Amino acid sequence: MPFDIEQNSIGFLLSRTFYTYQKYLTNLLRDYSITPEQFGVIHQLRKHPGISQKELAALHGKDQTSIGKTLDRLEKKELIIRSKDPSDRRAIKLFISPNGEEIYNTVSPMVQDLNNQLNQLLTDNKSEQLIESLNEIFNNLSSSK
Repeated sequence: MPFDIEQNSIGFLLSRTFYTYQKYLTNLLRDYSITPEQFGVIHQLRKHPGISQKELAALHGKDQTSIGKTLDRLEKKELIIRSKDPSDRRAIKLFISPNGEEIYNTVSPMVQDLNNQLNQLLTDNKSEQLIESLNEIFNNLSSSK
């Protein structure tokens, strides 16, 4: 059987799946004027209040400049708060704002429902294997930079 890039290329399959997921999630969040990336940042700030921009960028696998632009948009929408670190005036701590908390509480169940639907497509064993494999690919590619 000849090599079929659409069936055998992990990179292509990951890209196609991510693009489709991103598009679906963008449509889901459109009425709340946030993007999937912005939701991800709000989610991380909720889990890690007071995180730095550098730490947040590392969690998302992005550079600080890209995360900074997302933070700027979220700050303009009054969904996050940037606060000077009292122990280091040069450092900025990031927090979810009350408006951000309200948006998060509204859209988080929808995002969780989508993730539950996706998990139901796979048996528990396949879901665990997929997660393990994706993390292995990510860690391998991240460490080879």
